[in-house]
Amino acid sequence: MAYADLYWDSTEVTKGLPGQVDQSQILKTYITDYASRAEKKGEITILNFTEMTSYEINTEDKTYTKSDLKEMLKLPEMDEAQTAQLKQMLKQMADSTQIVSTNETKAISGYKCRKYDVQMMMAKGEYWVSKDVKGYSELKNFNEKMAKAFENAPMVKLMNMSGILNKLDGFPIMTIMTIMGGTTTTTVNKVEQKPLDKSLFTVPVGYKLVEKPEVRPAAPELPTRGLPQRHKSREK
Repeated sequence: MAYADLYWDSTEVTKGLPGQVDQSQILKTYITDYASRAEKKGEITILNFTEMTSYEINTEDKTYTKSDLKEMLKLPEMDEAQTAQLKQMLKQMADSTQIVSTNETKAISGYKCRKYDVQMMMAKGEYWVSKDVKGYSELKNFNEKMAKAFENAPMVKLMNMSGILNKLDGFPIMTIMTIMGGTTTTTVNKVEQKPLDKSLFTVPVGYKLVEKPEVRPAAPELPTRGLPQRHKSREK
């Protein structure tokens, strides 16, 4: 089967999250056979699976950071007891994750969707997914490629992220995540299969490379984005 590039945009609405202002923003996601790009309010994240590199781009000050994806997902350097404790915590997170398909269906953004109830540690969510989206096979192939790229990364292996992805049988059209009394609702507005210019997956000309603190990202979130968190950077 030939691979088609895929683009979709979503509206993300956050309410009641501690320390954050309620807001609504547009998210844009692009995927091709070797890379992905996610955009939101002055920030762009590019994952290149050929280079195994992540680029975090700040469009306001025209700077970017560059990270080795394999290094980012290694376990931190700790003594034996601390390493065992971290592994146990990650295993508990994986074991606590429950994904249950329900019989509830409804139309969202023109797609017939089925509801999945998701529970992970302190987070509880609803995933409304559809198999009717043209491009679902591309998203599924991309998720499999992402899982394979990180299959030897300890944090991903311990969390069993590929197993979690496979349980969500459809393209997530709307997700509602509740944590610490706040909610984040993400709704897909449109999905397009179309050729994407290679320049979308490279750092724009004229942007300056800066350093960022040595802070490891948290364990990956559920799909579809699953992107490393952006940290404030400082110039070299």
